[in-house]
Amino acid sequence: MDRCLNRCSLSSVPLPVLLLIALWLGACAPAAGPDSGVAPAANSVRQVAEAGTFIEMDPSGSCVGELWVHGNVYETLTRYTLPGSPEPVRPLLATDWEVAEDGLAWTFHLRDDVQFHDGTQLSAEAVKFSVERNRARNACSGYLYDAVTAIETPDAHTVIFRLSYPAPLDMILASAYAAWIMSPSVADREPGWFAANDAGSGPYRIARYEPGQRLVVSRFDGYWGGWQVGQIDQVIFELVEDPVAVEQMMAAGELDFATINALTAEQIAGLDAGAQARMDVTPGVANELILLNHRRAPTDNPLVRQALAYSFPYDDVIAATYQGQGTRSHGAVPVTVWGHNPSPSPYTFDLTKARELLIAAGYGDGLELTFAYDPGQDVHAELWQAALAEIGVTLNLERADWAIRWETQKSDPDHAPHAYILAWFPDVVGPYSYLFSMFHREDSPVFNLGFYSNAAFDALIDEGNLLSGIDQAAAAEKFIAAEALLAEDAAAIFIQDTPDLHVIAEELQRYKNNPAYSRVVFWYEVGRKGTQLGN
Repeated sequence: MDRCLNRCSLSSVPLPVLLLIALWLGACAPAAGPDSGVAPAANSVRQVAEAGTFIEMDPSGSCVGELWVHGNVYETLTRYTLPGSPEPVRPLLATDWEVAEDGLAWTFHLRDDVQFHDGTQLSAEAVKFSVERNRARNACSGYLYDAVTAIETPDAHTVIFRLSYPAPLDMILASAYAAWIMSPSVADREPGWFAANDAGSGPYRIARYEPGQRLVVSRFDGYWGGWQVGQIDQVIFELVEDPVAVEQMMAAGELDFATINALTAEQIAGLDAGAQARMDVTPGVANELILLNHRRAPTDNPLVRQALAYSFPYDDVIAATYQGQGTRSHGAVPVTVWGHNPSPSPYTFDLTKARELLIAAGYGDGLELTFAYDPGQDVHAELWQAALAEIGVTLNLERADWAIRWETQKSDPDHAPHAYILAWFPDVVGPYSYLFSMFHREDSPVFNLGFYSNAAFDALIDEGNLLSGIDQAAAAEKFIAAEALLAEDAAAIFIQDTPDLHVIAEELQRYKNNPAYSRVVFWYEVGRKGTQLGN
């Protein structure tokens, strides 16, 4: 998955084959499929995702691929801008905002023309309700609001947040997780209600959900942004379990937008990209790493962890995944994100060095380790297993879907696998998301699945977090120092910063990838060539 759950974007829960958006071309769209029973609207798109992508449809608790839906059904007060923009966020449900000089009060002014899908008007009370609900559930990224001490609503369209420390609230409220604003009419709704219903204000509303098969969203005619001729009216998310079926769809030329996580070059070529589609590669904000178990021998030994960091075949894995477009990680924070370590990782692929360190740690031939990974990460597992075999180490592979291995890892740290791969996507695009979520000490593990505990590290990142809202340069110094501690402790094996890869139909226009929202297509902003919106 992609992080998910205290926030990955589990998307940070590695999502093995998060695939594919099939676009029905032209005004005369074909049927939704022989078994779907869904009649597409005149302007429909069809997205194919791995079965099980939509785990938690309640926006206060979602952490995985639900973001694909929520990004079109719900809205936030602010939204991250595209890389290179002059400002990190732009207005969405909020028109503008002010922050006090000491950073301890933020005042947001709301649009006055927004209604939720149930007819309720957007108000300051709705914002307060949503934030408090997201915080109370604390199922994914509720911790983002730790600085909030009070929420005031002086009038219907003004919200004032009082903070205990100067957190960057404009960026927090743009988060892909735990920041969606919803109608207060759902105060008594249980999480399961959200599977077939919604409480959003976005351009689309949930029209139909068949668990394990498909989810359909259709345009909301009362959307405050209005509608023009040529915009997408309907999105059908088909949940496909069999990767062969997906590949057949690709080969048949049915897919016009594909989100790629684990596609081969041959599969990409099967799209006949030259004639119908193009490869879109943009720098991302996600990364891959292997957390090492600090609670279980022998990976509780720093020399063993250092040896493992030298044993990983970084270049081979990078070349064999993400179309070879990944880049070697400097550490826990991708180089596309502020506050990353500017120095390259000190660990390179060096089996001689790895062998020497294992001997120094008292381990010779016969050492056995376990490695937990997702079905889409066989390449990582097999290449590392082969490398370790060269120095007499047996790597036992435990391949399981994210939900199973996540539960296994956190439920029994003292007997959990020695190595655990994670693909991390942040909630708030800043260093604290990576460092806090995966390495800050936890009494009950959530995403610190290597069970790392270092008081000096915790102090550095907590200080950096306190500074991030008023002095980003000073905060970056704290975060960089903390990342140096991770390298010194060999807390994890930092593999690669991953790119955002898509195959896009040439027929699509106005699509721009926003790496702050993991693989989300904001369909309201997309059209087709030859279509002049508004005509």
